[in-house]
Amino acid sequence: LPFSTNYCRVPLSALFIPHKLLTRQGPIHQLGQPAFPTTMNKQISRHQMKYMALVAAIVFIWLVWRLDLHREVVEHAKKIAHPHSTSHDGHGQVQSEILTPEKAIEYCDHFRLKPANHELVRKRKVFDLLLINTEIEMLELRLGQMAPYVDYFVILESDKTFTDHPKPLYVKENWELLKPWHDKMILRTMDLEAFKESSTWDRETNSRNAMFSQVIPGLEGAQAASFDDIILVSDVDEIPKPETLRALRNCEVPLRVSIHSQMYYYSYQWLARNDWSHPQATVYRGEDTILPQDLRHNANDHHFYQGGWHCSYCFSTVEEMAQKINSFSHAELNKPEFKDPEWIVSVARRGLDMFGRGESNFDRIEENLDVPHYVKQNRDKFDFLLDRDPLNGNFRDYTPKHVATPLS
Repeated sequence: LPFSTNYCRVPLSALFIPHKLLTRQGPIHQLGQPAFPTTMNKQISRHQMKYMALVAAIVFIWLVWRLDLHREVVEHAKKIAHPHSTSHDGHGQVQSEILTPEKAIEYCDHFRLKPANHELVRKRKVFDLLLINTEIEMLELRLGQMAPYVDYFVILESDKTFTDHPKPLYVKENWELLKPWHDKMILRTMDLEAFKESSTWDRETNSRNAMFSQVIPGLEGAQAASFDDIILVSDVDEIPKPETLRALRNCEVPLRVSIHSQMYYYSYQWLARNDWSHPQATVYRGEDTILPQDLRHNANDHHFYQGGWHCSYCFSTVEEMAQKINSFSHAELNKPEFKDPEWIVSVARRGLDMFGRGESNFDRIEENLDVPHYVKQNRDKFDFLLDRDPLNGNFRDYTPKHVATPLS
């Protein structure tokens, strides 16, 4: 069955006192008299309770059905697109992601979308626009995971943080590490002269928009964007799932799309109890293309639920954790106690809030299998994304000063 969001319809009369009961004892609005006898009150209360219990039961069953069906939809969508196993070589070289027209009809229907014109799909490109700070390992993961589904990664790097502090150009420094994906990478250094705002938030806004405005219009040849190409707007740690990317390529896509991600902290071991409503996607429309900052905060035409992974503060070193706090836009949280190595390791191992804001809002996932396949293929390299239990939290630059309290 296709995934449906039809609502359960309950007659309005089921929620109120039946008309016959109200009129049986005459007018109910005479002053100084009860509207109906006490026995009738009890009878009506029983009727109301029965109806409300029925409505509650129907709504509960519908919610459970919807959640279970969504999981079936995702699994069935995988089978439709690739009925046989797909081989990966670790560098993103796999079979074509362009579905036949017949498969596209069934596949897109599961996401409540129509299939795109097949000739359009054959020409359509998918651009992944992202900002990068220090997250080279997360960038490698993103490239390795998404290369089969993305034509070009547009990476905009700056030699300053959002808080206006100098920083190295990490992608340029690690260019050889990323060699397997060079043919898909479009790397640019941000032109900071284009905006002089002093506000941290203004710099972040303009940096996001620069991913499009400073790169896409100047692309030429095979890299040039065409109408109806797909534009993804992401942070590097917001990774859409293959099923979502396949739908974006093969289906008719509205202009404002949100990809809701499962939200993890410190590793794929700690799952937040709320989802993350990013990244976003749109369709290229030349000068009328929706800019990244607008899109990121106004994308409600279509939603992909459980459509990606978001792993926040997922670093292999304590130093990077501290650097993130130094550089991000929430300057009010940039305090020495939150950058202390002992504190960072402790919260990462126990799934506690980085800034000590009350009780943990994370659930521990044992042996999590719902992680990017590139992580599974490179477990030794990405052990810090799978297991924070060791005394050093699998941080490569931290050695415990003493025996830490065992995890419960």
